[in-house]
Amino acid sequence: MDLIDVANLPIELKEIVEEYRKGSHWQHMNFEVQSINKGFVSLKLTNREEFNNIKGTIHGGILAALLDTTMGMTARTMLKGSPVTIQLNIQYVKPVINETIFSKSKMINISRQVCFLEGQIFDEADNLIAFATGSFKVS
Repeated sequence: MDLIDVANLPIELKEIVEEYRKGSHWQHMNFEVQSINKGFVSLKLTNREEFNNIKGTIHGGILAALLDTTMGMTARTMLKGSPVTIQLNIQYVKPVINETIFSKSKMINISRQVCFLEGQIFDEADNLIAFATGSFKVS
């Protein structure tokens, strides 16, 4: 269940949320939309045991998927068509153990077909977990 009332979003943002919700990746991860505006998206991901690595912390690939999804969705608010990740650079700052995590992404720059974004993940205490920059192109 999303944390915002999707029904009250402007139609173009509502359509983006509905488009992403249909993806099997979205459904498997069980992402929740906290906020969505033109050029900004925030998601919530509740940790599950199957997300953990052998050390009992959330696997870096899960964090990368959260950042990629948040940033791709942000790109989608700015570009017509389906954005494709062409570059993603992630820095892992702190491990996460058994916590819900929150991501946010915002636009840095945009051209006709490519947008550049930055994304961050925080834990429940608002500690920075990971951050990324990425480039997305309309396919």
